[in-house]
Amino acid sequence: MPAVPNSPTAPSAPRPPLDVRHGHQIMASHERCRAFGLRSEAGADLHRLAPSALRDLQQRNARLCAQALPVMELLYEQLMHGQSMVLLTDASGCVLHALGDPGFLQRADQVALAPGALWAEADKGTNAVGTALMTEAPTLVHGQEHYLRAMHFLTCSAAPIFDHKGALLGVIDVSGDKRSYHPHTLALAGMSARLIEAQCFAEQFRHSHRLHLHALASGLGTLAEGLLALDDDGRVLGCNRQAATLLGLTPMALRRETVSSLFDTGLGLLATCTEPVCLQTRLAAAPCWAKLSLARPWQSRSAAGPEPRHTPAPSPAPAALAATPAPVAVPAAPNRATGSATSHLSLREAEQQAIAAAVQAAAGNLSEAARQLGIGRSTLYRKLKTMA
Repeated sequence: MPAVPNSPTAPSAPRPPLDVRHGHQIMASHERCRAFGLRSEAGADLHRLAPSALRDLQQRNARLCAQALPVMELLYEQLMHGQSMVLLTDASGCVLHALGDPGFLQRADQVALAPGALWAEADKGTNAVGTALMTEAPTLVHGQEHYLRAMHFLTCSAAPIFDHKGALLGVIDVSGDKRSYHPHTLALAGMSARLIEAQCFAEQFRHSHRLHLHALASGLGTLAEGLLALDDDGRVLGCNRQAATLLGLTPMALRRETVSSLFDTGLGLLATCTEPVCLQTRLAAAPCWAKLSLARPWQSRSAAGPEPRHTPAPSPAPAALAATPAPVAVPAAPNRATGSATSHLSLREAEQQAIAAAVQAAAGNLSEAARQLGIGRSTLYRKLKTMA
């Protein structure tokens, strides 16, 4: 005999596991709702933007929408249950796009879970979108955790989306009937947010060099890698969240740094490495693996031709270097598989070859050689002393 709903023999609806930190997050959100003057028994605010205003908002967020819509479709395909939908909002919590199960979309429409509706905490109380915007962290709000009773039939998992400056772009959310809760949904929303961020980053810096970073070499090329966008001088143009966390700096602080200030090596040296290399960061305690992706073939400053600026007089070489008339290239490590003398060099070997070539090309002018390598003159002196 089939179980009757709400009877002692009926199967209970799935629920998220108890978590103290999650509980504190929900309590803090409820306190904010009371401060906003919301009443839990009040009905949902059904106000939405007019169609023309929604189109204008979508146009202002066209880049975000272009990268997010394919990801939303992919995310919805991964949901193993009906009675759910995927939402994209802007940084204010206004829904830009929605797709999902037709039956659930009709029910969601009754609480304005649809394009043009505003889902900030001040408007809809505790909910995954609004609370994720407040905390800037992936958020789950399930059933009675919603502040408004009208929302208690929902389970929602949302993750914020950030740009290369660390600014909030919007939120991607999976909402559904609370009986359809699945513990992996929040992780899927988080992965989708990272994928959107990665695609936005690639589009923004398609003409810039990119430095891929991770604590493990095997992590390079995955959604968990850090990314730095660089100009031809090695200056940081932007980063993703993973890079900021890995290097221990905010996105704003990172944009004041260069490759040489972060890693004590220059862009020109990294450009000579064909394999991932392990770099010691100046600010973080642990080293990280790095791989440079060039936007165009690397060309040293000397090969690019003279610049329209005064070239400083040659600097005196260190005593250890003055004993030799010209820098001697460091012998390359042979490739055991092919016998090639230029493949699979270590970072130190590639660095020494690049330094020797730059000093020789600059005819002993160490200031010019340092500029070609993208490092400071004092750093070049220190490396030359090590080589000597």
